[in-house]
Amino acid sequence: MGIYLTGLPKPSLKMNVDTQLVKQIEHAIKHKRAVSAELYRVLYDEAHWLKFTGLSFYNLVEQGGVLMVQFMVGQLHDKCYQMPVYRIRNVQVLQRTRREPSTEQLKSLRSAINKGMKQEAIELIVKVPIHSAVNQGFIELGELTDKQKIDDKNVLLTYQTINTEQLTDELFKCAHWLEVIKPEKLRQRIVSKLKAATTNYL
Repeated sequence: MGIYLTGLPKPSLKMNVDTQLVKQIEHAIKHKRAVSAELYRVLYDEAHWLKFTGLSFYNLVEQGGVLMVQFMVGQLHDKCYQMPVYRIRNVQVLQRTRREPSTEQLKSLRSAINKGMKQEAIELIVKVPIHSAVNQGFIELGELTDKQKIDDKNVLLTYQTINTEQLTDELFKCAHWLEVIKPEKLRQRIVSKLKAATTNYL
């Protein structure tokens, strides 16, 4: 049952992805090896890089210009996940074979893939201070495709990303110094949240 796709589709946009990281993921998929890696997760409103020692990668797909990896966690956990490659780092290919999913788990994997495909890929443009955590790369909002200096204090950053509630929450937490320029729909969502917050303090 080969889920692995040889040769990734050529992205329509320049993607700021670590090619060495992609090669490691491709190697693990091709040779059916388990890996250890750090995944970028948001827990209790704080972002952390968490280490996982038994990941089984199955596939790489491009979705709206964002490179995604599909995988399973550990030996006992049956759920399958899809995550952007830019939220993965420090991949080590292990000497043990990855988990091979049962028919039920493959159904779960397809379901996870379909769920992931329904998420809208967007081009996000934000205005941030030059010395901000976003501009320094400490806060990941997506795959950075463009950076333009506006003046001595601010830059415009363009990302390819997935439009999720988690993204909205991350942008809202930075709203006192970060401005969403595009897309307008997401900008208005932040404005609505800010207005709702303001009414609590009037």
